[in-house]
Amino acid sequence: MSGTRKPLKKATGRLGTQLRGKLQDDYAGRGKSKYRLWYAYSSKAQADVLLHGDPRYFHFLLVESDPDVKTANYNVQARAMQIAGEELGQIVDAELHMADNSVVWRCVRAEETSSVATKVDHLHLLVGQRVHRDLPSRVEVLTAAEITSNPMRIQNWNRLLPYLGQARAWPLNEFGNEVATLIHTRDEVALCDVVALAEPGREALYVAALLQGVQVGRYLSNLNEKPWGLGSRFWGARR
Repeated sequence: MSGTRKPLKKATGRLGTQLRGKLQDDYAGRGKSKYRLWYAYSSKAQADVLLHGDPRYFHFLLVESDPDVKTANYNVQARAMQIAGEELGQIVDAELHMADNSVVWRCVRAEETSSVATKVDHLHLLVGQRVHRDLPSRVEVLTAAEITSNPMRIQNWNRLLPYLGQARAWPLNEFGNEVATLIHTRDEVALCDVVALAEPGREALYVAALLQGVQVGRYLSNLNEKPWGLGSRFWGARR
């Protein structure tokens, strides 16, 4: 399957039976459709996720790299249908819990259509009237063009997320503390400075600890502007 993401090396987890069954069912259920299925590990969902089509996978990369998002649920459609009804709930692709404590239902589409716009208007009405206590704070629609408006960000995080999946079973506190000490004692560091902290064979764990800091907004970087590499720059959010 051409769309499956795999760790860069030494994967630490196996595809669970339940998700493996879902992957098989969803793959068979595509019929004649040509969209790809993407399998990846989400730090913000703390779970393996299965994403239908490139726009949803690119949206996943956007969310995982967004420090304003605390947690994400990419398997929210059934719950949304229970809350808002089948017709409206089925257009919801993700539920995001934000750093400001708001909750967002995100609808991802290849392009905006009048049909989706009408359904979103109805969702806005339900949210405004608070007809159900579990409705989100707001509903957002993102198109493929909006999601990929910064291709450098998408390309970089496509390369970076496997580090986090690889390190999912490791307690990263020790590595994170060393990274934090390095960054807090300098105005700015390069990726090569972080890698230099590691004993041979543990470089990826320091990279994962660094990326966790970027994900939660502890560190800032030039990953939205420059290709990922040993020269990538990082600094504290309050330098």
